[in-house]
Amino acid sequence: MDKLQLYKHADKRISRCSGGIKRRTNIAAGMIHQPKILILDEPTVGVDAQSRNLIFEYLKQLNSVGTTILYTTHYLGEAEELCSRVSVIDDGLIVENGSPESLIQKHENCDDLGDVFLKITGKALRE
Repeated sequence: MDKLQLYKHADKRISRCSGGIKRRTNIAAGMIHQPKILILDEPTVGVDAQSRNLIFEYLKQLNSVGTTILYTTHYLGEAEELCSRVSVIDDGLIVENGSPESLIQKHENCDDLGDVFLKITGKALRE
């Protein structure tokens, strides 16, 4: 709780907390038993910039001590910053896999993972 700055909120009902506190609480709950693998589904949706930064720093620290993190996101800049390997999923199938750097280099005229994603999956809106 300390690393995610949750102690000052320990006496609050979670339903009355902000999105950032809720997300940080979810991550803390996932780490109670110090798992070797932590699975996170869009952990920064609805959080403020400060909470996002704190979450990133905590996840980087966890990873540096050996915790594997499976991180799903639609924010490809987050994947580019946090992940050593990325899988692009399109229509339920993994269509591309590799380090962010290798994927960007592999696809011409792509400056970042967002460009790579759109090049692979197309720019048309999905139903």
